[in-house]
Amino acid sequence: MRKTLLLLCAIVLTLGVFAQRSKGNITVTTPPGWAKVQGSVLEHQYLKNGASFMIKEETQLNGKTLGNAVNTAKQQIGKYFSDASFAKDEFLKVDGQDAQSTTYTYTAKAGGMVLKMKMQSIYVMVNGKCQNISFGSTADSFGMLAKDIPIILKGIKFKK
Repeated sequence: MRKTLLLLCAIVLTLGVFAQRSKGNITVTTPPGWAKVQGSVLEHQYLKNGASFMIKEETQLNGKTLGNAVNTAKQQIGKYFSDASFAKDEFLKVDGQDAQSTTYTYTAKAGGMVLKMKMQSIYVMVNGKCQNISFGSTADSFGMLAKDIPIILKGIKFKK
């Protein structure tokens, strides 16, 4: 039992050191009203009036071309949300890097309620790693979130 506990502590400590080393590759400046989610497993996760913004490395998409990564992501989204409906993709730059944005709606069930949700996921390849910059809220309130998106994107800087 004691050996198992020591081994578990060593693993947790090792993972903590690794996670700390991987942080700091992305900096974000957000407009007023966005609150960082304390205790999140993600380095960058923020909330504002029920809307969400986060950046997550999509490890299963690393090493792919941007187009292939987005196509793979859309296939996975379609499997997870059977009613996902995608708008036409857009191409843009984030901190000088090529990016591809896909916006989609889907239905989520929570606590007996059915919510129509809207997400915008912007995929960027930085040093061979796929970063997913995601914005989401209920479909009805997405318009209020949308005005902050270009401001947030201008505030994202990648360590290259």
